[in-house]
Amino acid sequence: MTSSPRKSEFVSPRTVALYGTLTALTAAITMATFVPFAPTKGYFNIGDSMVFFSAITFGLRTGAICGGIGSAAADILLGSGYFAPYTLVAKGLEGLVSGAVSRRKIDKLWRTALAIGCGGACMVATYFFSELLILNVGFGAAALEAVGNTIQVIVGGTIGALLSYYVQKSYPTIARQ
Repeated sequence: MTSSPRKSEFVSPRTVALYGTLTALTAAITMATFVPFAPTKGYFNIGDSMVFFSAITFGLRTGAICGGIGSAAADILLGSGYFAPYTLVAKGLEGLVSGAVSRRKIDKLWRTALAIGCGGACMVATYFFSELLILNVGFGAAALEAVGNTIQVIVGGTIGALLSYYVQKSYPTIARQ
């Protein structure tokens, strides 16, 4: 005898479509803005803008799923598949933390800045320690990429926050239903 799924276990077709769209956009923007970084064989991109947009607008689950999977898919499609597991964790954590912090009950501007800062710090730290301890690229190369990743967070966070602000302003019922 099979029981019907409880309401809390049900994922609506609308949610699946949203996740698919945001995951694809994350991958596409990451791939379209690909700038290689030779010392670690990583790359600069503004795909973080979609990770932050997803997390701030739709919440931590959306940010984690779309950020992690979309960015890891871009790694695979760009030929950097060895980075995909680290990217899945780094960008998934970035989206999760940003989405969680963006729900705090503080001033909206500070909340958004804190969400970007905390999520971005998780991403930068994850890549730094992955490159240093697992990929063994050396301290200098990992530190240089950390600087590039910090710039990536600032640029992507700014774009993602602005996009989130204007989408929420234009469509107030779309976010976090």
